[in-house]
Amino acid sequence: MNGNGYLSLAEIDRGMVAVFNLPKLFETKPVILRAFNAAKNTVKGKSRHSEDYIEKKEYRQFLKYLRMYYEYWIAFD
Repeated sequence: MNGNGYLSLAEIDRGMVAVFNLPKLFETKPVILRAFNAAKNTVKGKSRHSEDYIEKKEYRQFLKYLRMYYEYWIAFD
């Protein structure tokens, strides 16, 4: 969102709510957190920010994890 090539958890959270404009997304913060943590460790990055943020090459993995964890959330709700 700020154009530096990295996405923090806060930027993803703000982006999801701003883009989709769904109040239900506020209830799925654990889903977003788990998907973020799983995706940020999938590809070994070379920069010092790699372990704390999602890079462009990890974004697709984030979307996959987001869907998977959301399905778990719905199944066990």
